[in-house]
Amino acid sequence: MNKKGSSLLETRRLNRVSIKDTIYKMEPVTRTDIAREIGLTLPTITTSVNEMLEEGLLEEVPLPENRLVSSVGRKPAAVRFKPEAALAVGIELGPYATRAVLMNMNGDVLRSSEEVSGDENYQIMVEKLARQIRSLVGESHSLNLLGVGIGLPGFIDCDKGIVRSNPRKDWTGRKLTDDLEKLIRMPVKIDNNVRLRAIGYTMSCRGYKPDTFAYFYISKGVACPLIVRDEVLSGHTSGAGEIGHTMICVDSQGVSRQRSLDELVGEKTILKRCQMKMEQGGAEILSEIVRCEGELGMKQVLEAQLQKDEDVCSILQEIIEYLGIALANVVNLINPGFVVVDGYIMKNDVNQRLLRQAAGSKFYGLNEEEVSLVFRPFHHFYGAKGAAYFIIRRLFLEK
Repeated sequence: MNKKGSSLLETRRLNRVSIKDTIYKMEPVTRTDIAREIGLTLPTITTSVNEMLEEGLLEEVPLPENRLVSSVGRKPAAVRFKPEAALAVGIELGPYATRAVLMNMNGDVLRSSEEVSGDENYQIMVEKLARQIRSLVGESHSLNLLGVGIGLPGFIDCDKGIVRSNPRKDWTGRKLTDDLEKLIRMPVKIDNNVRLRAIGYTMSCRGYKPDTFAYFYISKGVACPLIVRDEVLSGHTSGAGEIGHTMICVDSQGVSRQRSLDELVGEKTILKRCQMKMEQGGAEILSEIVRCEGELGMKQVLEAQLQKDEDVCSILQEIIEYLGIALANVVNLINPGFVVVDGYIMKNDVNQRLLRQAAGSKFYGLNEEEVSLVFRPFHHFYGAKGAAYFIIRRLFLEK
């Protein structure tokens, strides 16, 4: 094929990618609105949209009443992707569990599963993961299944599918993408789990969303990737904006020493401090909850906090003060204007209010008035859904 012909095909391909991306973000949307949004001619838009209608990817729907413009003549038709146009599997190999979803284009979870957290032994983990995927997919394997997205902690080379660094040493340096594809016979993409949570958030926000925002995630550690124009601002071989590894100077009994943020605020630290209080005869309400429920976890800690356990409240208030310092540092450095906060500890209004106060009091200049904190309602499967959204983007919208 001559260069001119190749150039024409590439132009058509890029136009189609732009059109698909615009439909996904704005649906339901008219052909005219698509042309206006991306600056292509209406005939170009119409040709591409009609092709996707014939392929069964799109469907025509009435424009919502609140978007109708009063005019004489036929009301404009809008288009959107059929929910079943593509399916994706998303998995988060998290610190507490391996959670998986089968999701459609709408972000609807068709099936989900939860297993124990990934085995320390890499080969055992991969084999268990393959069985979990097969069980989840079932008969959907023959449908419009794009592939499997996997989020896991650490530094990930998502282009090569390699786990460059991970808390589980046996996983480090492994070609997870290649190893899993051999077992399940479908495409696999991997990335850092918090990066995928941020990508999932931005893809699930149809219509208006901020152009730039920080995603502040609190779990066993703290991470804060930055999203700029729908992309995570860091290289493909990066982590997740590992703010948890920044150092904070702590003054304890007149002795000053440096500790990482993760050491000060991670869920492991919270549980350890609460356990010590109970052993010392304190945290009486938490002790009673643990005695009745038979375990100590973040669920029990937050329950004791809501029941006004003074020792638990004191521990969490100190923890959130440190989180506020970290969040203020992020805001004052990069001025994102918008921060999404995600984490189990922020399930209740008390901790959300404490974080607003702790961070807001340290915002510099106009940040105190102009930065919006949005607390994402916590859900255990957000990481898995983010991985599925990642597959929809990489293997459908960008193709």
